Amino acid sequence: MNKLSPMVCARPPEYDVVMHFIRLSKSHTDRRPVRAIAFDLDSTLTRPYLDFTRLRAQLGLPEGDILHWADSLPPRQRAEAFAAIEAFEQDGVEHVAWNDGAQETLAALQARGLPVAIITRNSRTSLTAVCTQLDIRADVLVAREDATPKPDPACIRLASVRLGVRVETLLMVGDFRHDTEAGRAAGAITVLLTNGKTPTWTVEADLVIHRLPELLTYVEKE
Repeated sequence: MNKLSPMVCARPPEYDVVMHFIRLSKSHTDRRPVRAIAFDLDSTLTRPYLDFTRLRAQLGLPEGDILHWADSLPPRQRAEAFAAIEAFEQDGVEHVAWNDGAQETLAALQARGLPVAIITRNSRTSLTAVCTQLDIRADVLVAREDATPKPDPACIRLASVRLGVRVETLLMVGDFRHDTEAGRAAGAITVLLTNGKTPTWTVEADLVIHRLPELLTYVEKE
């Protein structure tokens, strides 16, 4: 994939960012420092708005990683596949809505002085359209054109660099195994959002929450 410069607003150096901590248990003894938070988009900040079953049927791909498959195709077929994926993502934008409590959670974290990134496997065009539709403000946006997408850790590392924080102080929040796998591989702190559903895979995350507002009870200012 072509790697384009991610959209980013300038952040102050790390030593100017207010230190926060995340409690990884009910006690106050297991805490790790947090200087920025990265969110997945679909089914994390937004309600699910992309029907991947329909996309798989359209592409003739019943299983496997869609982006990895498309990227492995010969040039002509690759271009056609990504055009179909792009159109699919754009079609979903008009139906996008905030996930339960996401708008308030994001605003509360930003009010505490925490820089925010959005890291998605979607295209930059789709990501920008969703942010415009919902008036989402973030310091850094990382789309699939910017770095190898999740579950590869490159996109997480890129976000930490653009945010100006060490990756081990970056909190990665997402609803799927790609989010936590990428975060763990990069060395970030990982939070799995279940949206009230039982995961169908073995969960390896530093913290599991069921609704996004729960995050506010775990993130504490120094």
